[in-house]
Amino acid sequence: MQEFSRYLYRAPFVVSGTGPVIVDGAVLTEDGLVVAVGPYVDLKDADAKQEDYEGHVLTPSLVNCHAHLELSHLAMLSENSPVSGDMTGWIRSLLAARAENSDQEIVHDAALMALARLYGAGCRAVADIGNMLDSRLLGDGFKTEVFFFLELLGLCGESEESALALLSGIDADVRCAAHAPYSSGPRLIRALKERAQAGKGLLTMHVAESTQEIEFLRTGGGPFRNFLAERGVEVDLFTSPGMGSVKYLDSLGVLDSQTLCVHGVHVEDEEISLLAARGATVCLCPGSNRFMGVGLAPVEKMLAQNIPLVLGTDSLASNPRLSLWQEMQVLREDHPGIAPEAVFAMASFNGARLLGLGERLGTVVPGVSSSLLAVRCPAKNEADVFEHLTSAGADIQLEWLE
Repeated sequence: MQEFSRYLYRAPFVVSGTGPVIVDGAVLTEDGLVVAVGPYVDLKDADAKQEDYEGHVLTPSLVNCHAHLELSHLAMLSENSPVSGDMTGWIRSLLAARAENSDQEIVHDAALMALARLYGAGCRAVADIGNMLDSRLLGDGFKTEVFFFLELLGLCGESEESALALLSGIDADVRCAAHAPYSSGPRLIRALKERAQAGKGLLTMHVAESTQEIEFLRTGGGPFRNFLAERGVEVDLFTSPGMGSVKYLDSLGVLDSQTLCVHGVHVEDEEISLLAARGATVCLCPGSNRFMGVGLAPVEKMLAQNIPLVLGTDSLASNPRLSLWQEMQVLREDHPGIAPEAVFAMASFNGARLLGLGERLGTVVPGVSSSLLAVRCPAKNEADVFEHLTSAGADIQLEWLE
């Protein structure tokens, strides 16, 4: 049987990610890399095995910039009624369910199943946040690359000291993340930022997800104060900064182009300007936000100030759907005025660039990986392509070109 190393994939449309949609386009690949992309008429004579994808669009693979694979075994939490904004109530339920379902084999198997679901839905890389060091091995040998971040919590007093001590003993090659401004103290956040800078890496954390978070940072009171006290945190030792989450992080000197603020729902106009000025990226999690009932991120204002935006699914514990296609759909439903091209970029090119994968993923140009997607698409013209890609959600049908 003849073996081929060069393939020419033809489709009515090709999304390169760097320019207009190519009509009657083609992608030439060899030995796992894209060699050429352009109109079929320009590539049709290439010495390669040709495969036609009539009724499809060829696109880059997707990149998920925020997930918690460790929590996949707690999917029952997102099968219940939406949370209606009670973040602390949901966290209590999460902690209780985690204590009752702690079998590590079940945790591991559920995480792998979730990773398989992401791959099946066209995701080639994922930023995964976890609390167990062994979770960094989840992606070993898997086609979806896992960028694991060990999440640290410790707001003040003994809890912050313990987290700092733990951090000092973690191998330098392990990426680390802060949990949130209400759960990771100022010294811990700064130490995590310094560690990330030393490794030329990314600091990621949940930021401005709920009104309860903002209330605690502004006043030191509210549901989070009660929750933290219940957990044994010496909350009286924490000095409320008296400002919102983004302003607070900026006051700590940790906002820059290598900072990823996840959610970014409750941010003021001045904070949006701060994010833009510092070059920070915001990871939108519209599916989780909808289920949790925390509100809508001011996406239009962020785009107006050219803030880099990426997409994440969050976890199955807060989102019943682990698919970036459905995240795009929810985002379009919540913000119908946003250009679909911009939404698709959030799920592909923007995420790849953020994770340092821009030379391999996120676009269809010579030199990138040939792990591309053939997505069934009824579009009749270029304008319809992105409309379908960002609104089809669960109805999306795809196959990998590998």
